[in-house]
Amino acid sequence: MIAFLNGLIHSKSDSSCFVDVQGVGYEVVLPASEWDRLPPLGQPVTLYTWYLGREDGVQLFGFLSWESRQLFKLLLGVNGVGPKAALAVLSGLSKPDLEQAVARQDVQAFSRLPGIGRKTAERLLLELKDKLKISDLIPSSDTGGLHTDQAQALEGLLALGYSVQQARTALQKVAEQDIAAPAGSDRVAHLIRQALKHI
Repeated sequence: MIAFLNGLIHSKSDSSCFVDVQGVGYEVVLPASEWDRLPPLGQPVTLYTWYLGREDGVQLFGFLSWESRQLFKLLLGVNGVGPKAALAVLSGLSKPDLEQAVARQDVQAFSRLPGIGRKTAERLLLELKDKLKISDLIPSSDTGGLHTDQAQALEGLLALGYSVQQARTALQKVAEQDIAAPAGSDRVAHLIRQALKHI
């Protein structure tokens, strides 16, 4: 496994670059968003890589950050998503935009990308919701003003597949009613049950 390359940019093509590592040239395929940020020819670069071997050949994919590499690996783990589709996602969505799209279950954010149909978009949303931490996907502006129990209830509703807007509106209605949780019950679970009545 080649985990990273540290060398000089030898040349570039439409979607890849050639890295000279002590006289050995490696062709590395990158998302468009990463390719645009490559240093000029002859300049040093470190690329975190993912090696993919198949019957029809091998490919080396590269990223300027370990985080991007891990996100690519995560996308490949989604059923029916190959390297081409994973690159399309990383080329068309920044990490924050991708995370917010997953949190909001925004099908359009994925289906508008080249090579990503609606079914693939729905599969990405479904599986990424489980693979990524929901609490990390909720923008701070969406949890602002919520106390701890409400924020946890919001996460629970998102995990059930509801949008941020649906969850916040329902929780606000519950707060307006101010229905106390039964003695000894889990307040977060109580909030979720009450919120579901308003969705």
